[in-house]
Amino acid sequence: MLAKLHTFSLLGIDALPVEVEVDVSPAALPKTVLVGLPEQAVKESIHRIERALVNSGFVLPVNRVVINLAPTRLQP
Repeated sequence: MLAKLHTFSLLGIDALPVEVEVDVSPAALPKTVLVGLPEQAVKESIHRIERALVNSGFVLPVNRVVINLAPTRLQP
């Protein structure tokens, strides 16, 4: 695992804790994989995460990136 952090997700006016884990696999084909969310939310989130990284001045790795979002109380 490359990084692990704790953040929050807004649900209405409530801020719910979310644990984020990121892993980069240099031996795999380039792709960003997002796990821990329902299908439609995953499709929308991958693009937003990649754009946020690029717009923050980071270069996307040419490897497989796995991002695990583990909300403690959010249910799909």
